[in-house]
Amino acid sequence: MKKLLTTIITITLFLLVPLSTYASTNTYNRNELENYGVKKNWTIDESNLNNVLKTPAVDASEKIYDFSELLTEEEEIELKSKIDNFIEKTNMDIVILTVNFPYSNDKENEDYAADFYDYNDFGMNVTNNSGILLLRNSNPEDPYYDMYPFGDAQLYFTQYRYDQILDGIYDSIHGGRYLEGFSDFIDRTDNYISAGIPDEMKYYYVDEKGYLRYNPPPRKYEIPWSPALIFALVVTVITMIILIKKNKMVYKATLAEEYLNKQSVNITNRKDVFLHTHTTSYRMSSDSGSSSGGSGGSFSSHSGSSGGGHSSGGGRHG
Repeated sequence: MKKLLTTIITITLFLLVPLSTYASTNTYNRNELENYGVKKNWTIDESNLNNVLKTPAVDASEKIYDFSELLTEEEEIELKSKIDNFIEKTNMDIVILTVNFPYSNDKENEDYAADFYDYNDFGMNVTNNSGILLLRNSNPEDPYYDMYPFGDAQLYFTQYRYDQILDGIYDSIHGGRYLEGFSDFIDRTDNYISAGIPDEMKYYYVDEKGYLRYNPPPRKYEIPWSPALIFALVVTVITMIILIKKNKMVYKATLAEEYLNKQSVNITNRKDVFLHTHTTSYRMSSDSGSSSGGSGGSFSSHSGSSGGGHSSGGGRHG
């Protein structure tokens, strides 16, 4: 009887435990780590120490931090292989982060994502700590997701590209098909980075703090034609007046009789006869076209509590 009972319990447990288990995310106690586990060049003081301590300290080599347990262990392994290929190809980091906490505004999600990236070792082996983080907050009352590029990765994404990526994975994320959605995210991001920096971003660069900066090309010198013509006209008029005043021997004849020798000519009859008229006309041409240029600097970075910069795709609810 005891043997039968043991067999029944074993079978029941086997049926209750899913074949695929969820992987746990390892974290560390920041108070036990040097400089609270922050190796990047950020200043840790009273203004951001609380943010540092609230941010999970993780192993940056894992790349997938599924605190919401949305992926099985097998799915994480498959996704990690895809991430490794992305990093090798693009020389940029990429992070998948899932959380589950209530929030009152979208910026709370962004602040969490920025702190998570900044206060861990992501992007440490590339210029300007470059990389992309995808955050999924699976809070059932208001699920949310967004992508956050850091460092030089910001140069590859305009709002159009953000929209194409985030809208493109919406159905998968909203439908709970997370392996599909996260894989699609990596593929779309990879495609845009492979396509290169878009024209809209060609005059931007990223400074040592991770902020986008605008550096427009030097403007070509343009001759101020209107002031130049006015100046030339004034100089010409003044010169003519001076020359006319100096030439006192020349007087303009206004009547034909002034050319006659009145001693030898006797005019007995005078009559005015209209012969013809001649009019010269011309058309003024005007340039109807116009040119305009943007002032630049329309793309910008956001600040995290670390003092470093990052960008945002705008986020999606659902």
